[in-house]
Amino acid sequence: MDLCIVVHIKSTYDSWKAIFDEDPGRRNSFVDESRTRVGKVDDKTAMVQFFDVDMPKMAQMMNDPNSPAAAVIEEHVV
Repeated sequence: MDLCIVVHIKSTYDSWKAIFDEDPGRRNSFVDESRTRVGKVDDKTAMVQFFDVDMPKMAQMMNDPNSPAAAVIEEHVV
C-alpha cells in the first residue's frame, strides 16, 4: 500500500526533518525507502509519501513502547 501523509509539525520543519532523516523507527524495514518523498509545505507542515508500505510492520513499530521512535512519538514535540 502507498501512503501520502500530512505532517502537522509542533516545532519547525528543519527540526522535524532532522529527526525524520535520522530514521529512529527504521522505516526501511516497512517501506521502500528509496522511493520515499518529503516536501515542505511551510514551516509547520510537511507532506510525506511512502511506497510499498507493510502496514502490519508499520503498526507494530508505531505501537511498540520499546521502539527507537517511541520517545519521539510519545512526546510528539516535532
